[in-house]
Order: sequence, then structure tokens, then C-alpha cells
Amino acid sequence: MAKKRLTLSKTIEKRAFQQAGSACGFCPEHEIASLQVHHMDWNPSNNVLENLLVVCANCHTKITGGVISEADVRTKKREIEWLHGQRTRHSPSGTVSVNITGSSFKGDIAQNITKISTTKTPRTVHPPGSLGADLRRKGYIDYLIARYFDFRKADVSYGPARSFSYAEIHRTIQHEFGHKTFFMPVEFFERLVEFSSISHYRTILGKHNTSRRIANYHSYDKHLLETKSAWLNRLWLKENQDIHHRR
Repeated sequence: MAKKRLTLSKTIEKRAFQQAGSACGFCPEHEIASLQVHHMDWNPSNNVLENLLVVCANCHTKITGGVISEADVRTKKREIEWLHGQRTRHSPSGTVSVNITGSSFKGDIAQNITKISTTKTPRTVHPPGSLGADLRRKGYIDYLIARYFDFRKADVSYGPARSFSYAEIHRTIQHEFGHKTFFMPVEFFERLVEFSSISHYRTILGKHNTSRRIANYHSYDKHLLETKSAWLNRLWLKENQDIHHRR
């Protein structure tokens, strides 16, 4: 039976848009009319902020079609949460300043000014033969990196932990391989998987899991099977929701 879709409150919707900076998490799209709210667990009745990700209609279709993996979605949500935390931490007063041709507006006036123009960042296109152009392998690396983030956050429960940023692992990968994570040749895939596994084992939780013979992550083959299964489940859920709405 399809989950009943609950109306998203304006308050939660506003918080989701504020957290995302009123822009799609996967592309530069920022037109409000093109943005939608994706339920990360595919349950339309679960309207908690942690389960919501703002994306454009085009990227939303890619998510439901499996082109953008669930690992991509989880990783992007963590990045957005972290970046939002950084923005709010460095702006304790919540005051916004806007400069227009030499004039300065602050506070409530600035917060109510409609943005007139902006420069769009070009959409990232990974070259043929790169890891980013291979969606299956890219999805698996995204999954491994998401697991690493989870392990680092879990380390806090074991005591004082060294601070880290979500860009840290990508900087480390670029230093190690001489390429940005998803711009490196796809031939580096196996080496990158091995490197990522070592990163997991170096965390406190990773070491504990290893001592108890608990796997820190699943294999690439299992990832493909789970991705395919998740895609089929999403397709089934969407079909049932469509049938439910037509009744």
C-alpha cells in the first residue's frame, strides 16, 4: 500500500529551502518555480527536515530514475547541512547586507530585497573515461565516502575527535592520486576503493568493527545489486502512488 502523502508545512519547507540556500543540491538551478522537495527515504509522510532535500525537477527525475544514486543524495544532504552550519556559525546576528551601486542596506530591509541577478556556475561535466562519467562506479565511491563521513561523525561518541570537513577526504584523494576524485581516469577505480577502505579502518569505529569482524562497507557487486533493487522498489512505489492518485 502506498504511503499517504502529508502536506508539507510552510515552516518546514522554508527551513529546507534556507538550508539549501534556495538552490538545487546537484546543479546551479535556483529558480524557485523549478525547485522541489525530495523525501530521501521515499516516504512522502515523513516531513522531518533531516529527510528533505531541495532539488530541481530535472535532478528529481534523475533521483527517481536511479541516475543519481541514494549515496549521492545522502552525501549531498550531509554537505548541505555542514555548509549551512558554517554559514549560520559565521553569521550569529542573522543580519544580511546588500550593496547596490554604492548604497548599503542592512537588517530587515535587506532580508526582504528580491535578488535581482546572479551568476550561474556552469554545470560540472565529467570527461569521457573519467570516474565521474561512469555512474555505477561513481555511485560506489560516493557510497564509500558517505560511509567514511558516518564513521567520522560516530567517532565523536568515543571521546574527543579531530575536527574535519566534508572536503577533507576529497583533498586527501587529490593529493594521493594527483586528480580530483571524479575527474581521475576510471582505471584508478580499484586503487581508489582500496584507499577508501584503508580510510575506514583508520577511524575508531572502523577499528572496532574490524576487531569484531564486522564489515565496514559492502562490496561493489553487492552495491550494484542493492542499487538495482532500490531502483525497482522506487519504480514500484511510484507506480502504486500514481494508481492511488488516479483513484
